[in-house]
Amino acid sequence: MIIGGGPAGSSAAISLANKGMTVAMIEKKTFPREVLCGEFLSHEVTSALKSFGLYDEFLSLKPNRVTHFRFIPESGSAATHPLGFEGFALKRSLLDQLLIRKAKSLGTTVVQPAEVVSMRRVNNFYEILCKTSKGIETYAAYTVIGAYGRQNIIDKSLQRSFASSRTGYSGIKYHVPKEMLNGAADNEIRIFSSNGIYCGVNYVSDAEATLCFLSDKGINQLDPKNALNELLEKNSAFRELFTHDPLPTLVKLPVYGTGNIFFGKRSVIENGVFMIGDAARVIAPLAGDGIGMAIESGILAATVLTEAKKNKRSAAETETLYKKEWNNLFLKRIRVALRLQQFALNSRGGNIGGRLMQRFPLLTEKLIQWTRR
Repeated sequence: MIIGGGPAGSSAAISLANKGMTVAMIEKKTFPREVLCGEFLSHEVTSALKSFGLYDEFLSLKPNRVTHFRFIPESGSAATHPLGFEGFALKRSLLDQLLIRKAKSLGTTVVQPAEVVSMRRVNNFYEILCKTSKGIETYAAYTVIGAYGRQNIIDKSLQRSFASSRTGYSGIKYHVPKEMLNGAADNEIRIFSSNGIYCGVNYVSDAEATLCFLSDKGINQLDPKNALNELLEKNSAFRELFTHDPLPTLVKLPVYGTGNIFFGKRSVIENGVFMIGDAARVIAPLAGDGIGMAIESGILAATVLTEAKKNKRSAAETETLYKKEWNNLFLKRIRVALRLQQFALNSRGGNIGGRLMQRFPLLTEKLIQWTRR
C-alpha cells in the first residue's frame, strides 16, 4: 500500500507493478490538481520517464526546456551558468496525471480521493482507515510506503519526532501569465534573493511561468503579498522582471502554499513504514531536485522491497538496507542544498555567493553537480 499519488508514490507503484508486485495507492486529492512545487525536472526525472516508457508522451505535453541557471542577489551581481544537462519545467498537475495513469495501466489499484485518518500495525500487517466519499473504509497491507509529502496527519499518528516542530518557513507558488514578465529567457531558471526570502521563476509552458518562493519569516507565514513586496523593494532585478506592479494581479490568481516547512532530519523508516519523497526528507528547493528525489526514492524503495522478497530478507535487514541506500543516494545533496539555502536567505551571504559564482564558474558547476546524482 502506497499513501500518496504524487511523483514519489506513482513512481514506486510503477516500479513495483513492473516487478510483479500487487500494489494499491491511496491519494487524498482528485487529479488534476496543483500543489506547491518549483516544477523543475532535472535529468534524473527524464531518465526515469524513459525507463517507464513515458518519455515520448512527456514530450507531447510540451514541457519547457531549461539549460541555464541564474542567481541574482540584492546587490544585482547576477551569475549565470549552464546546468550541464537538459532539464525541463512542467506543471505538476500534468506530470502527476502522466505518472498515475501509467501506474493504473500496470494494474495499480488507486483509491482517490481518500484521506488516511489512522493506521495501526496488527501482528504482521497494517490496518489503514480512510475517509472516502462512501464513508470510512478499511484496508489492510503487509507493506506500507509513505509518499504523502512534507506534512500529514499521519506524522502525528506515527509520533514522528518533527511532527510538533514549528518553523518560520513558508512556501508559495503562482502560475503567472508570460506577458507579466519582462525579458526572462525561456531556457533559464532565475533565482532572486533577499534577506529571508528567495524566489524562483521559470517558464512551464508557452503561456505561463511558475513563480515559487520560500520565506523564512515567521510573521509572513502564508502571507505572499508581504513577502513578495519585501523582495520587490530590496531586489531591483526582481522588480524589473515585471512589466508592471505584479501584486494587484497576483492577488487575483490561485495561490498554492504551505507553512511550517521542516527541513531537518527525519527517519526514513517509521514503525516499519518506508518513507519516500518529502515524507522522507525535504531538500531545500533552491537545488531544484525535489521532484527528482521523489521519483528516485520511489524507485529505490521498490527495488529494495522486491529484492528483499526475492532473497527472503527479514524485515530488519530490509529496513537497514533501505536506510543505507537512501543515505548514500540523497544525504550529501540535501546537506549541500541546505547550506546554499542558508546563504540565499541572508542578504550578505547572497551577495557574497553571487560574486563567488561570477568569479569562480567551476565552483558553480560543482555545486550544481553536488545537489543531484
